[in-house]
Amino acid sequence: MSPDGHLPPRVLILSGIQLSANPRVVKEADTLGDAGYRVEVVGATVDSRLAERDLELCAAKPWTYTTLVDASSTSWKERFKWLRARARMRFAREAFSRFEVQSPHQLGYVTEELFRHAITHPAELTILHNPQAIWAGAALIRERRPVAVDMEDWYSEDLLSEDRKRQPVGSLQRWEGLVLREASYSTTTSGCLSRALAAAYDCPPPAVVYNSFPSSERNRLDGKILDRVDVTIPSLTWFSQVIGPGRGLETLMDALPGMKSVFEIHLRGNCRSDYRASLLARAPESWRSRIHFHSQVPHAELLSRIAEHDVGLAAEIPFCQSRALTITNKLLQYLLAGIAVVASDTEGQREAAQGAGGAVVLFKAGAAANLAEALDSLFATPARLTLAKADALSAALGQFSWERSAAILLEQVECAVRQSPRGMPGNAPAGKPS
Repeated sequence: MSPDGHLPPRVLILSGIQLSANPRVVKEADTLGDAGYRVEVVGATVDSRLAERDLELCAAKPWTYTTLVDASSTSWKERFKWLRARARMRFAREAFSRFEVQSPHQLGYVTEELFRHAITHPAELTILHNPQAIWAGAALIRERRPVAVDMEDWYSEDLLSEDRKRQPVGSLQRWEGLVLREASYSTTTSGCLSRALAAAYDCPPPAVVYNSFPSSERNRLDGKILDRVDVTIPSLTWFSQVIGPGRGLETLMDALPGMKSVFEIHLRGNCRSDYRASLLARAPESWRSRIHFHSQVPHAELLSRIAEHDVGLAAEIPFCQSRALTITNKLLQYLLAGIAVVASDTEGQREAAQGAGGAVVLFKAGAAANLAEALDSLFATPARLTLAKADALSAALGQFSWERSAAILLEQVECAVRQSPRGMPGNAPAGKPS
C-alpha cells in the first residue's frame, strides 16, 4: 500500500493463450510486478501437456495468473467449458469458410471471455496481447476503459495465404486500427514494424520494446554439453515451439550439398514424424547422422542449451509483412547466449544486424547457396566466429538488453496509469465492437 493509503495501481494483461507459449507476457508481468504494480495475467490452458510448465512460470512471481479455460482439468465443469470453447471456435471457423461470416470467435478459444473478465475485474490499465485480446480491447475502448496494446506481431498480416482463409482478417484490421489509435500507448518489437503500423493505421508509432530477455538469465547457464555429440566439430542450433514448414529449414537442408564446412545441426521443438522424415530425406545422406532433433525444454533451461552451440540460425521466410518486419525472440536469445547468428535478410533482421556489430551474418531469404556461403564464412574462419560471439554478447547486454527495453515499458505504463481514473466501476454495461 502506498503512503497515501491507496493500493498500487492494478494492471490487467490479456493474453488468451498458453502462458508458456507467450514469454513476452511473462517478461512484461515480471517487470511490472517488480515495479510494484498489482498485475494479473489472463490466459488459457489449451495444451494439457504444458499445464505444469505454466504453473512453474508463475510460481513465486509478483503477479497472479488466471486461466479462463483449462484443458488439463479433470473437473466436469472445466471440461465442459473447454469443450464448449473448442466447439464454438470450430463452428465460427466453419461459418467463415463456408459463408464468409466474420466472428471474433475465429481468433481463439476465449475471445469474449477476455472481455468479460476485464469488465468484471477493472484495472487502471489493461494491456492487450495477441489477436483475441485485440477484439476485447476494441470492446473495452467503447466502454471507455483505458487500454494499451503490445503488437508482438502484426496480427492481421501474420498468416500464410491458406490460413488467412480461416481468419476474419478484414475485421481484425479494423479492430487493430481502433486499438492502435485509441490506446494509452502501444509497443512493438522493431523500429521498422513500428513505422509500418503507424503508416498503415494513421496512429502514433508504437514504442520499440525488443523481444529480448534479462541479462540475469545468464546466471543460470549450466555449462553442460547435452545436445552435441561430437564436440570436435562446430555446431549450429535452431529452435521454435514447432519444427515445421515455412521456417527456413528446407533452405538449410538445400544448402548442405554446397557446404565446405562440416558441423552438427541441432533442431529443437515439437516435430511431426512425417515432417522430420521429409527434412532428412531432403538432406544429403552424408549429413543425416549429424542432424539431431530435440524436444522442447523449460525456458529456464533453454539459454543453456543454446549456449553450447556456435551459431544460431534465424532463417525467417518473409511470406507476410509481420514476418518480414519483426525481430523474433529467437535471434535475440542467440545473442544473449553469446553465439553467432546467421539470419535471413528480412527488414527486421537487418535492423538487428545493424545494432549487433559483427554478430549477425545475413543471407538472402530462401537462397540455399547464399546460406551455405554465410555459414562457411563463420565455420571456416575460427577467428571470425570468435569475434562474432563476442559481438553477440556485447549487443545482448547493450543495445538489445531487456533492461533497456523494460525502462521504456515502465515509462509508458507509468504515464498511462497516471492518466487513468482510479476506482472504476466493476459492472459497466458490456458492449461489443462492431
